[in-house]
Amino acid sequence: MTGPIGHLMVGPRSHGVVRYAKSVFDAVSVESADHRLAHMRTLGAGVASGLAECALVHVHVTDRLFGRTPSQARDNVLAMIAALRRPVSVTLHDLPQPSDGRAMHARIDFFRSVARSATGVIVSSRHEASLFAEYVDASIDVEVVPLLFDTVRVDKPSASAASTVGVLGYLYPGKGHLETLQAMSDLDPSIGFMALGTPSPGHEDLADDLAKIAADMGRRCTITGFLTDDELRRASAEVTVPVAYHRHMSASGSINSWISAGRRPLVPRTAYTDELAARSPGVLTMHANDDLALRAAIESAFANPASTWIDSAVTPSPTAADVGRTHERLLRRWSA
Repeated sequence: MTGPIGHLMVGPRSHGVVRYAKSVFDAVSVESADHRLAHMRTLGAGVASGLAECALVHVHVTDRLFGRTPSQARDNVLAMIAALRRPVSVTLHDLPQPSDGRAMHARIDFFRSVARSATGVIVSSRHEASLFAEYVDASIDVEVVPLLFDTVRVDKPSASAASTVGVLGYLYPGKGHLETLQAMSDLDPSIGFMALGTPSPGHEDLADDLAKIAADMGRRCTITGFLTDDELRRASAEVTVPVAYHRHMSASGSINSWISAGRRPLVPRTAYTDELAARSPGVLTMHANDDLALRAAIESAFANPASTWIDSAVTPSPTAADVGRTHERLLRRWSA
């Protein structure tokens, strides 16, 4: 079958995976005009409308976008693939790993079922590829296409700006918001805590927990709520010390958002951050993967605020052009 390549985004446009899917579409469209974009907030009848001419449809997938449970998400994705009636390739996000706890086995079943139904599979890091091989299906070869950096340099805040420590992205347990705020316990109370994002559904109580802990410290706590891309870049520039203390990440859009805004976030040393630092030197400040090391890293960053900014000579890798070219090559190969 010949024809254009379709890109189907499923889920609210504010979701990080959906926003990233749009960034990939924009990048690959620069390489070739023969791509089509469709968006559905939720799955339903007529999923193939607008994609009827396409030789292949590419979808960015994680279980939480497709159902309330991994098993429901599995059934929905498999029904979607059947309804499209053409080859479907996928980029898998947030691969299952032991930190998922009791949900791990159901999530493994979801990702295995989707991967076995797909014509081609992309993951976003070598670490994710190793998780896929270990827990999902070692018999399926996956392509590694790292998350792109859509770099837009922003102006540094004035010296008189309020001092803050910030965490970027959706609020949910394990993302590092609580740990980062607790690591600020010995800092001057005038230093505020900022959460650049909004609580994930079902975790609204985390915002209340953060506010209470900050109040007990006598510290300001600001939770911005949803931010557009432009608002996020401006807010990223205003934070004094950027932190990404998600200790079980396998690929991280939040880290990429900091870096794309020219910031050099504090991150724990993990298999993924080691991989990112090797691929793109000079974009991270790494510390040991524990709470005491985070506390020391925050104090060190306040002593040297310039260390939280990426040198202007550094170009984070991969660029949008790199990712666009890679997707054009892979999707054309799979559509043949």
